[in-house]
Amino acid sequence: MQMQMIALGVDHERCEMLTRYGILSAWLLHLSLNSPRQTTGSEEEEFRYSARERTFEWLEKARPHLVQTREKQRLLRHPESYALLWTWVASLIGRMSQDGEIPPMASPTYGRIIEIVEMAYGSIREVRTLDLVKAPFVYVHTLAVLVHVNHILNAISFGLMMGMTTKAAMGKAENNLQNNLPQLLSSLLVQFCMSMVAPFLYLALLDVCVCLSQPFTYQDTKIPALQFLKALEDDVANAAVMADNTKWKKPRFKK
Repeated sequence: MQMQMIALGVDHERCEMLTRYGILSAWLLHLSLNSPRQTTGSEEEEFRYSARERTFEWLEKARPHLVQTREKQRLLRHPESYALLWTWVASLIGRMSQDGEIPPMASPTYGRIIEIVEMAYGSIREVRTLDLVKAPFVYVHTLAVLVHVNHILNAISFGLMMGMTTKAAMGKAENNLQNNLPQLLSSLLVQFCMSMVAPFLYLALLDVCVCLSQPFTYQDTKIPALQFLKALEDDVANAAVMADNTKWKKPRFKK
């Protein structure tokens, strides 16, 4: 989007407003994914509003002056303001097209700009859906059942082998078992390894699956969205500086 505006020679104020809306949308999405989950009941609406207020308080602390007071008051009314911001972007693009700042609506260039807006909106919805739907949970639950059943079977098998070996070692078993005591001891060692090593591996796989199914919950496996946001802001700022320092005259779209 920023490259398109620079190539068309859009005013610095308009270009900065568009990039600010995009960065604001990314920040609101990041903060909403890390906010407490909503509750159910009569206090649900009040909880949602207070959660949105906390989100904007965190935004002011992390990124002050990114959102204006008037914009904040309007965005607080909607639970998914990070996605609705792109409605403002689309409306601003349409206004710029009517004012002659960018090519008209019937041009391919305008269609490409609107396509970028739609891609951004769709990507935000996909990220939010990934956090809410938990599609991999069916696999995680199945794996959890298999792991627990395997633990129970291993415990029963090892307990039986331990009892037979102990009975033979104490001399209370039949002659056949007492004669096979060395073989029972080796079998007990093998059973111990199978009953301990394999369950630990299964538990590790289960833990990994749970972390992958909840990429915004666990601190050790959380996506480094904050680093991505800072890198995005640096890229946008550097691109603006490079566009203002060229040896040639800046481009300008003429209606």
